[in-house]
Amino acid sequence: MRSTKWATVAVAVIALGAAGCGASDSGTEGAAAPVLAPPQPRPQGTGPLTKDVVRTDLDTSAADAGVPANAPEFGGMNEDAEAGSPRSCALGFKGFGTKAAKVDVARWESVVGELRERDWQQAREPDKRRGPDGVVYDARVVLKQRGWTMVAEYLSSQVGVITLLAYDDACMKKINADAGQAG
Repeated sequence: MRSTKWATVAVAVIALGAAGCGASDSGTEGAAAPVLAPPQPRPQGTGPLTKDVVRTDLDTSAADAGVPANAPEFGGMNEDAEAGSPRSCALGFKGFGTKAAKVDVARWESVVGELRERDWQQAREPDKRRGPDGVVYDARVVLKQRGWTMVAEYLSSQVGVITLLAYDDACMKKINADAGQAG
């Protein structure tokens, strides 16, 4: 499905660029304005992912699943991390529900589905804890991709919260740190 979206964007950009080529506003021939290339698709299957790609995966997966935007204090929590510290190896996302738009386990499952569309691999079934009424109040799954490990977590509360923590495996190994809950 992602390939179809990129193909559609590319065709639209080419069509729009071609429609304006060759004539200036006065109708005379002139140099055409440069056509901007479509955004490059996410790198497929080669080498480790960059922090920028992982950050984009976190933010766009959550947004595409309808999760509220990343809490600013959480999204930027590692920007001031000391080089060589465990925090310098990690990226985070935390989306809190609101009274008007609660976050539930179905929304979390949607985020995990979006991450899987972006090639994040799930090694085993998610851990889900249920209350006496059978409702899931806590869920967690570990996903991996090209040198990164991510923990996607859901916690019910009045409005619900979804947390995504991604760790650069090589960075963590280099500083001899344990990824904590990502193991």
